[in-house]
Amino acid sequence: MMAGHFQSVPNSIHAQLLQSPPGAARPSIRRKVNLVVGVVLFLLGVIAFVMWATTQNFRHTAERVSKSNEILQLGKELDRSVTEMESLCLGFLITGEERSLNGYKLAQVVAADALEELTVLTEDLPDQRERVKLLKLKFSHIRQIETQEIAARRTSGFREAATQFAESKVRNTMEELHMVASDLQRTEGLQLSERTEKANLAGRAAIIVTMVGTVATFLALIGAGFLLRRDADRRQLAEDALVQQANLLTNIMDAMPELVFVKDRQGHYVMQNRAHRLYLGLRISESIEGRTVFDLFPRELAERYHADDRYVIETGAPIRNREEPARPTSRNIVWLSTTKMPLRDPAGRIVGLVCVSADITARKEADEKLKRFAEQLERSNAELQSFASVASHDLQEPLRKIMAFGDRLRTRCGEALGEQGRDYLGRMQGAAERMQVLIQDLLKLSRITSRAQPFEPCWLTKIVNDVLGDLEVAIEEKGARVDVGDLPVIDADPLQMRQLFQNLIANALKFQQPGEAPVVSVHCEVSVSSGHEISGAPRGSKLCCIYVQDNGIGFDQKFADQIFDVFQRLHTRHQYEGTGIGLAVCRKITDRHGGSIVAQSSEGQGATFIVTLPVKQPAKTAHD
Repeated sequence: MMAGHFQSVPNSIHAQLLQSPPGAARPSIRRKVNLVVGVVLFLLGVIAFVMWATTQNFRHTAERVSKSNEILQLGKELDRSVTEMESLCLGFLITGEERSLNGYKLAQVVAADALEELTVLTEDLPDQRERVKLLKLKFSHIRQIETQEIAARRTSGFREAATQFAESKVRNTMEELHMVASDLQRTEGLQLSERTEKANLAGRAAIIVTMVGTVATFLALIGAGFLLRRDADRRQLAEDALVQQANLLTNIMDAMPELVFVKDRQGHYVMQNRAHRLYLGLRISESIEGRTVFDLFPRELAERYHADDRYVIETGAPIRNREEPARPTSRNIVWLSTTKMPLRDPAGRIVGLVCVSADITARKEADEKLKRFAEQLERSNAELQSFASVASHDLQEPLRKIMAFGDRLRTRCGEALGEQGRDYLGRMQGAAERMQVLIQDLLKLSRITSRAQPFEPCWLTKIVNDVLGDLEVAIEEKGARVDVGDLPVIDADPLQMRQLFQNLIANALKFQQPGEAPVVSVHCEVSVSSGHEISGAPRGSKLCCIYVQDNGIGFDQKFADQIFDVFQRLHTRHQYEGTGIGLAVCRKITDRHGGSIVAQSSEGQGATFIVTLPVKQPAKTAHD
């Protein structure tokens, strides 16, 4: 069924799909074909020469026959025209209507032309030439008499014209002219019979020569056929291989889940796969070849499909991955992603188009669900941020009262509390302080998006130096050294950049080996994006990689992603203070800027934080 299906493709497309590649013919075949053509041409040349010699006499005889036929025809035409002149002239004499003379003049011209042509044709025929001269004389006499009768009818009326007609001898002259013309035709008819017989004899001779030559050529072709038989068998094998390839193409198309079809330049279907037939509600064996979209779809939908087809065929521009609704009667398919490409022949001419449509119904439904989920998530995040902000502010007031009354209690009643009471009071105040720090860090995390500022050019070197000024006391206490390289100017939120470097450098100072002075290095490399590093830097744009390195305690590399999660700590609160939110804030800042942050470390070998940011940002609002 599939092979038959493919063979039903019209020749215009079928030839393009199964065309043999250039150079497929073997050189030996070309040499043998040239040899056969040479032999046949030689035989044809010999036959042509013999036929030329044979047909010269036939041609001469045929020319004489043709000449005789022309003389006979002209004689009859002269006889008929003269008779017509007589009739029309008599009609004018009787009726006096001038329009009768139009036909008379035309017949006169025809007769004169016939005489002139007879004069030319009989120049080399003495007997006939004399007859033509006599015909011209009689014709001139007749024309003179009739001219006088016509003039009399015009000036003197019917009676005078009738008198002249009765007295003239025009009828005798007419009879004489007819007799001469008849004699001319009779004589030429006898000569025509003789020449026709000669022509028949020459024709039979030419037929015999042609038959002999044809038989010789046929025998030569048979001999050449035996020489080419083996090569023809090889060519047949190659054609069989092409048919197998065609069947393979059809099988591949039918195995594809996508809807595939091919159309010619006029928009007629010439091929389609199994999935497309099922989509149209057809039987597996049913074909739509030769039909158009107007035979299969509602008018409005068919016109849209037809316009797309004409655009692809006339412009050569493809239509790629366009999402469109499926046909209304389709059961399981609601959305399609359609690609239409022009189909070209080896010379580059567009001979049709190929269309591939994929069912994206499930994806569209998933996208719709994802969209609804994103909207719900956005509302939930907004509510959560509002709740966090309100809760944080509401929680800080009780904490301030706990700390304030704790201080008063320690100051005024410290002695009365005793050792254990003061210990409890100290623990309570320490917990309140940690709670306050935790609330402040949560507020910082929520404000990254809720209180974000528009992007503007930021000189990162200045921002880092300002951060070092804020950390001056901690740097001096730890005896730390911070080396800052040349950092670029990028589009960013300056407050969040300050917050980013504040957290990274503070961590580098905090997580240090006991008894060892911290050494921190901040430097940057600018490169061109390949389009895969970060989402905020398209291919060809500039991006900067900022390295913050320290000589601290480091950590196991398996925790490199975990440390950026909220409240994730690798050490206890007694070892290193903090809430576990600082690095989460850093990641949220880089995400907002379309960048990334990663960590590289090993235990006891320090850590390196790599921040990758685009140099230029697209226009964004403060809440992007």
